[in-house]
Amino acid sequence: MALIAILFLLASPGAAQKPADLTAVMTRIEGQVTLSPEGREQFRSVRRAALRQVIRRGENVHLPAGARVELICSTENLVSLNGPMDWVLDATACGRGLVLPESSYQNSVPHAGRLLPRNGALLLEFETRNGDGNLGPVLLSPRNTAVLDPRPVLVWTRVPDAIEYEIALRGPVAASIHVAAEDLHCGHGSGPWHDLDICSWAPSGKWPSLEPEKSVSLRIGYRQALAASLREAREVYEIHLFSVNDQSIVQERLRRIATLPMDKASRLLLAAGAYAQGGLYADAIAAYDEALKDQEVPEARVTLGDLYLTIGLTALADREYRQVLAGTPDLAAQAAAELGLGQVAYIRKLFSDARARFEHARDLYATLGLSAEAEEAREAAVLVQDQSGNDLP
Repeated sequence: MALIAILFLLASPGAAQKPADLTAVMTRIEGQVTLSPEGREQFRSVRRAALRQVIRRGENVHLPAGARVELICSTENLVSLNGPMDWVLDATACGRGLVLPESSYQNSVPHAGRLLPRNGALLLEFETRNGDGNLGPVLLSPRNTAVLDPRPVLVWTRVPDAIEYEIALRGPVAASIHVAAEDLHCGHGSGPWHDLDICSWAPSGKWPSLEPEKSVSLRIGYRQALAASLREAREVYEIHLFSVNDQSIVQERLRRIATLPMDKASRLLLAAGAYAQGGLYADAIAAYDEALKDQEVPEARVTLGDLYLTIGLTALADREYRQVLAGTPDLAAQAAAELGLGQVAYIRKLFSDARARFEHARDLYATLGLSAEAEEAREAAVLVQDQSGNDLP
């Protein structure tokens, strides 16, 4: 199979950096809140405040009576404002706010149309394939990720008429676990799997406890008759258990986030970012999905698509990017969704479509003055240009 360049890296724990200049992102707005430069002589440039908008040092936030605003400063402080009042962004004003866990600002502020910034080059090796078809059940969660539970709940796509599934573990721990279909919870999925027919299994004593920091390979097979031979899925997935120390760090961070006096969606987005930065992709996906049920944030939906793409669930990544474009996102979210759809098309060997998506993303980024992103999209379009005659029918 051809190995080609397409997938980007999500932000890693070491990538968290505070911006050089003081900024803040607005995470909650209630009422007719407006923004203006500092100084009354410039009030002619008053504009309406918007959710997830980034404001800079010296900008004035005007709240009429009954209005409310929550914002996160780049100093990692949560500021809550209640009208009537005027508030100017500066270091002193931010310093009066509640101190937040590390990376809270980074995980809340839009980065070229997504919530988690990319860390590293856009063009990396990835595998192309003909469509999303696969023999046997497709593991949905957890796959190619770290986990916190030594016996994680497994979720996979249901195989019609399967009477038994086999879960094969290989690595430091090894086991072949047979589970009768009638002992599983199967049916229409919910949450991230809302449009899929799935089965889920909570491991019992049959599942050997995973050892911290040691990767285990996992493959799922099935039988449709007792006398039939086992049919195995083509794909092999890897999972590994966090170390005790890493588990403690993440759990303490999540505990702090859960107690923050913020709206539900903002807390969930912070938790999702914390999971993703730790490589806990299954947990991050669940948190982003729950946050989006509470509040539609196009940048968060793009990030959810990015996570699906990271773990190889191409069809679900496609679903999220298209949902972003079906709404009315700003140009940055639209560009990021187009870039994601270009990656999906590239993986599926639909090179003409991929090139068109990358070129559209390039043009949108250029309009926004995001030169680095525009250049990366241009390079991706050039990469597929010579492949455009090899599209699948």
